[in-house]
Amino acid sequence: MKNNYTRGVMMALGTAVLWGGMSPLAKFIGTQGVSMVSVMCYRAVLVVILMSLYLRYSLGPGWYRIGRSLMRTYVFLGFLTVVMNACGFMVSCFYLTVPQALMLHYTFPLVTMAGSYFITHEKPSKMQIAAGFMIVGGLYVGFMGQEGGMFSVSPAGLLWALASLIGLSGQTLVSRRILMGGATNPLIQLFYVHLFGGAMLIAGKSVLMGWGDLRAIDGAVFALMQYSALGAGLLGFGFMFNALKRIPASLVSLICTLELVFALIITPLVLGLYPTGYELAGCAIIMAAVACATVQKKAVK
Repeated sequence: MKNNYTRGVMMALGTAVLWGGMSPLAKFIGTQGVSMVSVMCYRAVLVVILMSLYLRYSLGPGWYRIGRSLMRTYVFLGFLTVVMNACGFMVSCFYLTVPQALMLHYTFPLVTMAGSYFITHEKPSKMQIAAGFMIVGGLYVGFMGQEGGMFSVSPAGLLWALASLIGLSGQTLVSRRILMGGATNPLIQLFYVHLFGGAMLIAGKSVLMGWGDLRAIDGAVFALMQYSALGAGLLGFGFMFNALKRIPASLVSLICTLELVFALIITPLVLGLYPTGYELAGCAIIMAAVACATVQKKAVK
């Protein structure tokens, strides 16, 4: 049990590291004239192709057979994961600064902990609840302490960030519910979530936006799109789904807030923008909160 817990923590940490590189890269891609929706469509197609080949090799020809109930769950998860969470977050990065997008996005641990009572029936520990409020405090210090505060936020960016927040909390809770019961394989879930979510995005973009932005893709943008697909998409969500099979959704959500820390480390390298003192202080509080929650839970195990 202890080893299983440790693996879950390390996988959730891997998700945070891989997702941390996505926000500054999304900001850069957006400034080149390429829609974040197009990037997400490409990610979904590539993940589906690679996972179908791997699952055929590892599980045999009948791996894709699932029941209708699980199919409906995957369709719902595809909407939450790909359309609301991933696409919403990447578009919010275009309208907001990288720290703003991350700080709004990562109020989700408290939402996830509240939902745990009703969806997974897992009660977060007192330390996890305290860590959730510490993270909100860190977000307040890092975000509200800056000049302009909430009044400097783009309304469009705020709406996309809210969609991403709801999608991330929803996908975390629903995934934990079906994975903890052994009803599905995390890798099969990864395939179907991107299959259905990607189909929704492709259909929606074809009707509402078109594909004219693809003309702006050059070598540098295409290379960064591979990180979005293989790093943040394939490995990032793969680690997260496997973590949710081993540890509660509340703990996974807390660990994933470390994405903010890794993003602020990577942003100067990609965009040449350095974090402010407020942002560094907020990150320090978040790191302390996650460390306390993880150690406390581990001690109980």
